[in-house]
Amino acid sequence: MKYSVVIPVYNEEDNLFNLQKELEEVLKSLNSDYEIIYVDDGSKDNSLEILKKIKNNSEKIKIISFKKNRGQSVALFVGFLNSGGDWIITLDSDGQNPPKEIKKLLKYIDEFDFITGIRKNRKDSFFRKFSSKVAYFFRFIFLKDKTKDVGCSLRLFKREIINFIPFFKNFHRFFTFLVAIAGFKVKEVYVEHRERKFGKSKYKTIKRLLDGILDLIGVFWLKKRLISYEIKYKF
Repeated sequence: MKYSVVIPVYNEEDNLFNLQKELEEVLKSLNSDYEIIYVDDGSKDNSLEILKKIKNNSEKIKIISFKKNRGQSVALFVGFLNSGGDWIITLDSDGQNPPKEIKKLLKYIDEFDFITGIRKNRKDSFFRKFSSKVAYFFRFIFLKDKTKDVGCSLRLFKREIINFIPFFKNFHRFFTFLVAIAGFKVKEVYVEHRERKFGKSKYKTIKRLLDGILDLIGVFWLKKRLISYEIKYKF
């Protein structure tokens, strides 16, 4: 199988049918075998029932549903483990990542191992964009991480990558950095970003800030403890 699309879902009942329609149009145009893995992260609305209806109309769909909400990083990780494609594609279920933008990433699969989006004309609140800039500043100071947009969920990468990076809660915020320090070739590509049509963002500023500080400390420690060596001679 060529592509596995992994999509975390949490209370997105009004966005799923349209997302599936747009996504299928793009994937069918690629003329390659694919699967779509929806990971229901303990939704409290009708998201799971809608996903079941979507699955009834497509043999390409897999559904994994958690008993309780575990967060985006856990949903992504479980989706990765259950994927079978040579390449994994990720995007959000809120519809803000237009599926057609996947094709922009695909242009670079012959040159790079991990291709990730940079949201152009980002359709988020001023405070959310400001907090992202603050987070970027601290990631650069402590990690020398130059990733321009860690919050963009639109990614395309070789499946083998999941065998070479550590997974932990909120790893997705450092995904590109972890891939880069593992030695893989990374490319950032500008992609379109849309306003949310239905539902509300699950973004919780204070909790995200506190978690981000702890995660930054952890990744800083990890970077310092990485095994590094250069071979002088081998026989």
